Amino acid sequence: STHVSSLKFLLDLVADTLDNDLDIIQNYREHDEEQHELPSTLHVFLPHRDRGRPFNKKKAKQVSDRQVVNSIAEILIWSRTTHAMNNQTFMDCYESFLANKNDNKSNLFILQTVIRSLRKQLNGFARSQGFMLSDQFQLVNGELLTMNQVARGKAGDLSNLTSLAVKKKDDVVLELIRARSEFGKTDKYSSVNELIEFAVKANASPEQLQRLHISRVKGTLEHVRALVKACEKSVMISSMENSKSNHVTAILVAAAMSKWNVSTDEETEDTMKVKLEATSSSTTVKLFIGGVRTEMSSFQDVLALLNDAALGLVKNESDAPSFMNQDGIATTKAVMNVIDRHLQDSEALLLITSADIQLPLDILKSLTTRGCTVHCHDSDGIGKRLLRESAQKGDITISLAWDTTDDLDLHVILPNKEEISFSHKTSTSFPCMLDVDMNVGGESKEPIENVFAGNLEEMIEAPRGHYTVIVQNYAYHERGASREKLAIPFRVVIETNGVKETFHGQCQGTGPRSNVKVHEFNYQGRTVPFPAEENLITAFSTSNMVNLTASTGQTLESLCRLVKTVQELEHLDTVRVLLDEEENVDESTFERPLTAQHGTLEVTSRDRTTMLLARLPLRFHMIVGEAFGGPSLVETCAMDISRQMVAENIPISELKRNGYPDGIVEAVKSQMAKTEPVL
Repeated sequence: STHVSSLKFLLDLVADTLDNDLDIIQNYREHDEEQHELPSTLHVFLPHRDRGRPFNKKKAKQVSDRQVVNSIAEILIWSRTTHAMNNQTFMDCYESFLANKNDNKSNLFILQTVIRSLRKQLNGFARSQGFMLSDQFQLVNGELLTMNQVARGKAGDLSNLTSLAVKKKDDVVLELIRARSEFGKTDKYSSVNELIEFAVKANASPEQLQRLHISRVKGTLEHVRALVKACEKSVMISSMENSKSNHVTAILVAAAMSKWNVSTDEETEDTMKVKLEATSSSTTVKLFIGGVRTEMSSFQDVLALLNDAALGLVKNESDAPSFMNQDGIATTKAVMNVIDRHLQDSEALLLITSADIQLPLDILKSLTTRGCTVHCHDSDGIGKRLLRESAQKGDITISLAWDTTDDLDLHVILPNKEEISFSHKTSTSFPCMLDVDMNVGGESKEPIENVFAGNLEEMIEAPRGHYTVIVQNYAYHERGASREKLAIPFRVVIETNGVKETFHGQCQGTGPRSNVKVHEFNYQGRTVPFPAEENLITAFSTSNMVNLTASTGQTLESLCRLVKTVQELEHLDTVRVLLDEEENVDESTFERPLTAQHGTLEVTSRDRTTMLLARLPLRFHMIVGEAFGGPSLVETCAMDISRQMVAENIPISELKRNGYPDGIVEAVKSQMAKTEPVL
């Protein structure tokens, strides 16, 4: 079937890559010359027998379903590699295993042993090239690490190495990491949270750590700035909430999109030199932090703002209190005030917020008329996780999020002293339930848990009285030394009456001794009406609202996507106008709809997603087409081109003359032979 052929294609592709990697290693060892071609790191991500194994010692001897699947997948992949097939012992055991002869348990053990030896070759070479620096650091405390190894290090491994070096206060290794920039290897922060945590440590640490922080901020901005292109729209970036991650995200995006270049060479040591080239963007950028216009004209300004934001020193001032509720969370009124008072015609508003903003229809209509766009970005992504797990929302909604594979659990004690948790998910007395429980087996790096009381759809209030919210670490799943001492950061969002409160904490140890009492509150009933369904037009829950789009994420990749958002939305609007011109639409009199219909192009989250999918490699589209049936992307394009060429009597040689790839020419040639005559 198509699915089987697609699976075989992928297995062969992976096997060929592994063979190529092993060939590179053997060639490198034989000739001992400078290696220009390096192997991939594919082997790190492949399934193997230890994936899915319980970390709990009591369950270690049990075999999980996930472990069985990984073991089978491992054999399916490696049995197609030339290096495994050249091993006679492997092939004898493999054939015996397939024929169900002799002792299959023994055959399986031998197969896994041969595979482990091949993986060991790949891992050993990776360590020698600086791919697994953190492991080497733990073994020798960094004494044998060289500048060459660190310069070749990969982003994830360098991040782990930096964390270990900071923890052990190893200034030598920290200087090696910072000095990578002299070899053309700029170090970057992988996420907003990593920048915040490192900035806090650097603020209270020796100069060496501060220098590394400056170098990493510079590298992050250089990486993001390289993606910024010129666009016509002016941009207003606003972070109104008292949120470290939101403020840092807004500052980084504004700095990346700004036009200034900066050199801080004066009156600084060589290691402190920073030079950022001016961005090619002609975009005018306005930054509002806490409701206040904030100016940035130098790299020192960026560092100072980032430092204040990371330390929680940025407060809402001036006219900001009128934008905030008493808990400092952005509201619909806050956004409406920003749009009314600061957003100019034809400007784009990048709103960094954790709130799922509702905008009235008249505001949306006004934005469309004025040529403005609003893009909401949640730097934390809790809302996206809740949406992913189809979490329900109640009169009271309590959500727990963390960023490791460990098994944190959310406990809520109700007014009648009943405790809702993983062992008692549904109340016997009240409409209250734990509907999302994750990481029992350590399956996710972006877990979420959710408890709701009351029912918004049926307009049932939550029970009134005293609530207590507790977070507990049931089990560690992350690999690493001294797991019992590892503190797991988390955040809890409690929403009542449409108001969200965010709490931060960390669990250490396991079981009841790890309990953290996050918050206690008295619920006195609803103070606002139940939301009417027709008003629930929100940025994060809809995909077809015109000029209202949304995104989430606090990783470096998310920041890169965010700085390109304005250009993408402007491009969508340009193409929309071109299509309207083809249909003879008069833009001056045409009234654009508030919601886009399927089959039409508009400035919506749905169309932006479609545009991003279209950028995926051709091979991806071909594999999807083969797996799910229907013509591939190449065949579809070839059919359209062939029809046009036949209708206009254009010979196939014209494609070759105009430089079309041979694959496209052959596909069109094949389709032209099947084209029906034009009547």
